[in-house]
Amino acid sequence: MILIIGGMCQGKHNFCKSEFPDAEVIEHYEERIRSELKEGQDPIFEAEKWLNEVEGDFVIIMNEVGSGVVPMDKDERAWRESVGRVSCLFAKRADKVYRLLAGIPQRLK
Repeated sequence: MILIIGGMCQGKHNFCKSEFPDAEVIEHYEERIRSELKEGQDPIFEAEKWLNEVEGDFVIIMNEVGSGVVPMDKDERAWRESVGRVSCLFAKRADKVYRLLAGIPQRLK
């Protein structure tokens, strides 16, 4: 598994297409987390379960949402925290992790 993270519009998708053109890509996993929270599910549990079920090589692209202003809304704060925790889980399990800023990739792992 490869994890690509970064803020909105930082070049994650273009980097993925150029470096891993034939890879299966899971985009915007952070929105799946939002849906899980709305359904009362534990996103970390769901992510671990999903990782254990999914097969083959793939790339996960996620928006980094923890570097900005802390939301006033309780649900938005819970989502932001869950995205960060799931990102940590994915990074730990990933073979490679990249972070993009202004279109420049930095390999973290």
